[in-house]
Amino acid sequence: MTEMAAWAFDHLPISALVVDEQANGGPRVVQVNRALARRMGVEKGDVVGSLLQQVLPGTDFATLAREAGAARAFEGTLALRAGGSQEVSLIGSPMVHPGGSGCLVVLVDDLSSRSDAERALRESAKRLEDIVDNVNALIYLKAADGTYLWLNRAYENMLQIPRETVLGNDDFSLWPHDIAAVYSANDRVVVEAGRPMEFEEPIPSAETGTGMWLTLKFPLYDEDGTPYAVGGISTDISDRNRTEALVRRAMEEAERANQAKSEFLSRMSHELRTPLNSIIGFAQLVRTADLSVEDADSVQHVLRASRHLLALINEVLEISRIESGVEATSVETVPACDPLIEAMELVGPLAAERGIELARDLHGAVHRFVWADHQRLTQVLLNVLTNAVKYNVDNGTITVTADVLEDRLRYRIMDTGFGIAPRNVERVFTPFDRLGISAGDIEGTGLGLALSRSMIEAMGGAIGVERTVPGRGSVFYVDVRISSADSVSDRIVSPAVEPPVEERLDLHTLTIVYIEDNLANLELVKRILEQHGDPTLIPAMQGGLGVEFATLYQPDLVLLDLHLPDMDGDEVLRRLQADERTRDIPVLILSADATPSQVDRLRAAGATDYVTKPLDIRSFLRSVRAAVGPGPN
Repeated sequence: MTEMAAWAFDHLPISALVVDEQANGGPRVVQVNRALARRMGVEKGDVVGSLLQQVLPGTDFATLAREAGAARAFEGTLALRAGGSQEVSLIGSPMVHPGGSGCLVVLVDDLSSRSDAERALRESAKRLEDIVDNVNALIYLKAADGTYLWLNRAYENMLQIPRETVLGNDDFSLWPHDIAAVYSANDRVVVEAGRPMEFEEPIPSAETGTGMWLTLKFPLYDEDGTPYAVGGISTDISDRNRTEALVRRAMEEAERANQAKSEFLSRMSHELRTPLNSIIGFAQLVRTADLSVEDADSVQHVLRASRHLLALINEVLEISRIESGVEATSVETVPACDPLIEAMELVGPLAAERGIELARDLHGAVHRFVWADHQRLTQVLLNVLTNAVKYNVDNGTITVTADVLEDRLRYRIMDTGFGIAPRNVERVFTPFDRLGISAGDIEGTGLGLALSRSMIEAMGGAIGVERTVPGRGSVFYVDVRISSADSVSDRIVSPAVEPPVEERLDLHTLTIVYIEDNLANLELVKRILEQHGDPTLIPAMQGGLGVEFATLYQPDLVLLDLHLPDMDGDEVLRRLQADERTRDIPVLILSADATPSQVDRLRAAGATDYVTKPLDIRSFLRSVRAAVGPGPN
């Protein structure tokens, strides 16, 4: 070697030695570089001159020399200091020694690191194979032509088909044509899209019936970017689909049941209120006659009892509507004082009868607003106040306050009544539970507080007993959320004051069509109107006939019941609104179906007003006058 070549050989990063093939005693090492000496743990001089078999024991030198120049690697053993050895890789390359003899340069590389890498690779592949074989999903690879390249054990087990039957075949060779067509089409979609995609695919098994896979498919590309395979991972979602179908059916059944309950409540409201309409209506008419004191008192008893019955019916229907979700609350910004003042004014006469003083301190509610349904909050407060009167002592006291508690306003109603035993506090909110008090002692159904809790919780509020002392009284609270004054609409104004209805209205110039199939209701309205000018009243006991009469007679007003034998009142109203000849005729709904949502719906559909049966004569006449104008008096 030249000096430069010798220096380069010595500084090679890979271990190397030069072997003289023709040396005495067999091939001998004539030169080694630093890397080999370090690997062996010796000095270079310790190796030079050694027989090759001493340095690389067991090496087939003849084969190594014969394959020299072919860059073919052979496995061998390198002797180390202190009798150790190392598995190595050997590559021979011929060269000419300066003396003219043939030599062989042998490159020595560590085979153990490569063996470790190969072993690690095998172990990694085994772990991956174990994982995919134990996953409860089908995993597979298909070539560009659709033939299967690889699949996991779950594929065999779940589809009951041997691996060797699948590999090398495509879907059309394995499954029914319609199913194979779905698989093949989805493969093409994925390749064309160039990204992973999810599909629901049919399961090709008679045992699973109409089951479905949820399959994630993805394209695989070679170094040139050409797709060479499609991978797939399929999970059986048959149970999930069946569960979802069951849930859908259950929801549909619940919706049908809820609709049936809604229709039942509507029908019950109508059926229960209709006879009461005659009782209360005719009793009001009789009361206006010239009666003896005894007869007038009897009529008053009839009115009081029938109105009490109406209140009970209203409570039962109302709590049923709320619990079934039929009736929704309309939460808006409400002045905090208004519902409480209204409730106190309503309960005032009842308290006065028993000499009960009503005191209030509403400083906490002044200039504040709450989120509530105005009508329902008033009803809740009225229910609590009514109980405070009913369960109080004669000449007792009821004190009402309003205070701010963080983001809530708390109304407190304190009474000096009977109080409640601590063990019975929660029972007062249980429907129909009156804590053993008989109806003969104190009127009521035990529904008021249960209804109040349902209504206040629907508004995001709360109701409860703050404290109570048996024999000394109780403190109930009603909490509602405070609303910012900034959210108050400019539309919030003081309610208009309606003028009172005169004792007699002169309606004699009017023509009124009354669409009603109940003779008692027809007779009641006829007698009411007779006392107020006796206008022309045209009865129609069917909806279709009522529409004809309205078109023919062009009345000043149409009175419309909703439950008719040939069509419902909604359809009658729709036809009247659709015909330009009757569109401008005021329509006053008279119905025993008192659900607030229905009232709002029919007003939105074009009804002028909605009067609930049983009729309160003064309210009915007020609505008639508002619909047609005051007219001559």
